[in-house]
Amino acid sequence: MADRFDESFAEAEQLFTDKHYMEALRYYRKAAYGGHAPSQCRMGEIYYRGLGVKTHPIEAINWLKQSSESGYDQATYLLAHLYEHCFGWDAYGGQAFQLYAKAAERGHPAACAALGLCYRAGLGTDQNLELAAKWFLKAAELGDPDGQFRLACCYRDGIILESDPEKAFSWFRSSAEQGHVDAMACLGTCYDLGSGTGRDLSEAELWFAKAGDAGNADALACLAHLIEGREPELAVEKYRKAAEAGSALAQYGLGHCYRFGKGVEVSPEKAIKWLKNAAYNGVKDAMM
Repeated sequence: MADRFDESFAEAEQLFTDKHYMEALRYYRKAAYGGHAPSQCRMGEIYYRGLGVKTHPIEAINWLKQSSESGYDQATYLLAHLYEHCFGWDAYGGQAFQLYAKAAERGHPAACAALGLCYRAGLGTDQNLELAAKWFLKAAELGDPDGQFRLACCYRDGIILESDPEKAFSWFRSSAEQGHVDAMACLGTCYDLGSGTGRDLSEAELWFAKAGDAGNADALACLAHLIEGREPELAVEKYRKAAEAGSALAQYGLGHCYRFGKGVEVSPEKAIKWLKNAAYNGVKDAMM
């Protein structure tokens, strides 16, 4: 019985959590060869993501298929994810879609969100916005942070679903509180604009800072804009970091600071440089 491997799997999971991947791999391998589906899934994940080993998509597929065929939904989801990201939609789009659908129908939260994206963009299937919204909602209700973020965007934009700023705010917050970086940035915008909630600049700064620290350059630019009046030097520092990371908003803000001497000495040359970058990246005001 595969159950005899549960204890060693638990030990391996602790090693995996502690990022001792090679040591964990020894435990997983023994159980995987014994038919333990969760261990087979972890073996596939380790080879897919290159955790402590070189990435090996073929080896990953081998283990994920075995686990998926045993009915382990996480393996089905990861196999679809691998087909999508390693081989692309042109080559394996149909298979990725079918696997996402299989896992989603069985209630796998992340697969529900991924299936919603397939329907929204027509990837591996015909575009169907109603089904996209259905699966985003299911993913969100199951607690998937990306599903919550996608559903919030639907309510914010009013494209797939009727515009509802309050619902958008609520789902952005649920997603952000689970660490979804883009949701953090959008939640900051909700507080900044008072969209779906009362305007609260302290909360806006908090969430922009969290998103910025997690690598969202536009959120860092928004934070810089909020503090520019009271802490211009710090704002310039944040604008610069975000601008160098490619944020057009930050490039515009930094150019503006150099143009008018906010937190930095006036420099027409640097102002022109950053404003040109911003204009090239789509900021219309930078062209004036």
